[in-house]
Amino acid sequence: MPLDCAAVQLSTITGRVVRHARTRGAGPVLADCASWGARWLAGRARAGRPSTATFEVDGTAHAYLRHPYNYTWLNERAVEVPLAAAVLAGAGPGARVLEVGNVLAHYRPVDHAVVDKYERAPGVRNVDVVDIDLPGPFDLVLAVSTLEHVGLDEAVQDPGKPARAIAHLRSLLAPGGRLWCTIPAGYNPALDERLHTDGLGATRLTALRRTGRDNRWEQVPLAQVRDVPYDWLLYTAHAVVVAEFGR
Repeated sequence: MPLDCAAVQLSTITGRVVRHARTRGAGPVLADCASWGARWLAGRARAGRPSTATFEVDGTAHAYLRHPYNYTWLNERAVEVPLAAAVLAGAGPGARVLEVGNVLAHYRPVDHAVVDKYERAPGVRNVDVVDIDLPGPFDLVLAVSTLEHVGLDEAVQDPGKPARAIAHLRSLLAPGGRLWCTIPAGYNPALDERLHTDGLGATRLTALRRTGRDNRWEQVPLAQVRDVPYDWLLYTAHAVVVAEFGR
């Protein structure tokens, strides 16, 4: 990591710690940070090795992902990436696939189209999700922890933009195609509210919830994650919504 990027990241982390210490108290915040650091060190030695521990979704067991990129043994990537990989494999050979948000390429080789508004990387098209205009249609569109940023982490906030993004992505699907996405609970309250009230036209909504500090997860009904907060200190989710949409 370049020194200037490292300095920016350190400044961002320090700022979060200071803000939380002012509201929660220095003791609890430092204890959380120390616990996170201990778990980071404990898991770092095993990062990259296949995990024997599994989680279950719809009766199918998936191995947790332990990967050094974004220290997945501490956050929701441990379950999101294995699930996305299974969905991708299930699309079958020759499927026309689009990924919104450059995520999977950090963990596995990909040969599908990828768009990301901000991240610069080989093969990634930098375009806003609502402006995607690629030759299609697509049999599968994937978005791993991406749509919650739409309309929120932008220069101009627009609470209605995630709904427009989902509608646009659905319009890119072939008949019988599938939009599959994961959305960290509590990150974007406006998007959460829509998912829990009208579902934004989803064909299926389910959820996974973290069960403890050892980053184990279990599938639960959507209603059980409605009030689960996002951890803004450690920048991790305690629950993830899995949303599926059809054409």
